[in-house]
Amino acid sequence: MKILKLFIIFSLALLLTGCRSKNNDTAHNKRIVLTEAQEKNAKIQTSPLSVMDIELQITIPAQFKARNQSIERIYSPIDGKITNVFVEPGAILKVGQPIVQIKSDAISQIQLEFLEKILDIDANINELRAQYNLSLQNYNRERTLYNEKISSRADYETANAQLRKDKANLDALSIKRSSLINVYRQRLAVYGGTIDNVIKTKQIYPYITIKATKNGVLLERKVNPGEIVEQNRELFNLADLKTIWLVGYAFEKDSPYLHLGEAVTGTIEESNETINGVLSYVSPILDNTTKTLEVRADIPNKNFKIKPNMYAEMYVNTGTAHVLAIPTDAVEKFGDYNFAYVKIAPHTYEERKVETGKKNDQYTEVLSGIKAGEKVVTRGSFELLGESIKKQEAE
Repeated sequence: MKILKLFIIFSLALLLTGCRSKNNDTAHNKRIVLTEAQEKNAKIQTSPLSVMDIELQITIPAQFKARNQSIERIYSPIDGKITNVFVEPGAILKVGQPIVQIKSDAISQIQLEFLEKILDIDANINELRAQYNLSLQNYNRERTLYNEKISSRADYETANAQLRKDKANLDALSIKRSSLINVYRQRLAVYGGTIDNVIKTKQIYPYITIKATKNGVLLERKVNPGEIVEQNRELFNLADLKTIWLVGYAFEKDSPYLHLGEAVTGTIEESNETINGVLSYVSPILDNTTKTLEVRADIPNKNFKIKPNMYAEMYVNTGTAHVLAIPTDAVEKFGDYNFAYVKIAPHTYEERKVETGKKNDQYTEVLSGIKAGEKVVTRGSFELLGESIKKQEAE
């Protein structure tokens, strides 16, 4: 809504300014008189035009990108069918968070093979355990009889030997069972599957759940429920965006000012927020087609406010200049027509066409249109523009 309002007012102002210019050249210096209440509501602030040292900057159009080394591509480990997708692009993921579920015949086959073997071993273990329990009972009886001098030592030794044999067989089969579980657990782990549900329920569970292996933001989702996927099919892209790249393309003439480690600032186009970083890459090669040089800056992004593909402007300092300057926000612009408002008397303001020179994201040099010491409106110029349009419409 604010952007639309600005567009309408700016369009009207440009049209009306054009009409006035046909009559006389002094139309640019129109005056706006406000009441005390209007001035208070507009929260107008002024600052005298003065000489100051301003940092000179290169302005480079730029765009935010995920760092290549932070991007992780997630692939399907097996052939199967997508049954559930648990995340959407933009989601902030934690390590171990489920991303997608796949149903696989291959998983079913491995689990079925395991289930047949484990059931066979368990049946044998049950038989051996029953045999061991009988041998234990017989051993205890023979030991008692032998101690009471009723049974012979030979009968006692025979019972003891049988007990040790049955225990050894039971232990060996238990070890075989554990080994079988480990083998199939490792086989399924390759595909992200599990054996635990099969052991617990004695039923096939043909699903695998792929989980995030790092913290990050999901950049791209390439599958939907119901899709058939093959092994190694790319499913998702995620990236750690705690640090993000600001990528720009500088003109050849600006290349002498671009150095690794150089501090840079930037303005996010959408929010007008200022960010800071350092140049981490300056291309050694000029693009033959565009005659530009790729540069990248590392930008902290702990709260993930900055998203890949958002637009921005990158500023690189190149030196200082001792000039008459006003805050950049005080300068309004319609095409090639720059103007600012000057307070010339109590409650009275004048629109001045200004010629600007060097500038950065904070200050702009004034070459003509305003004299040193004159009070320039640094806040409230938008409201003055609105009053100016109302006045002209009334005329």
